[in-house]
Amino acid sequence: MSAAAEQTLLEQRERRCRELQAQRAVIARELGAPVADGLFPRSHTMRLLARRPLQALRLAVGLVGLLRGR
Repeated sequence: MSAAAEQTLLEQRERRCRELQAQRAVIARELGAPVADGLFPRSHTMRLLARRPLQALRLAVGLVGLLRGR
């Protein structure tokens, strides 16, 4: 792939990302939900795994222990 074609693809990707962010903001406003400005990841589960990996690991170990006890 040529450098010009690769640059064009990168520009298209960036434009699409901006369009998606704008659409998400419109949908959030229409639903009355707070607009997530750069909050990634959006799901609570993935936030827990990404921001508190030790707590997530402890939770998983505890669940395994409960399941093995049965």
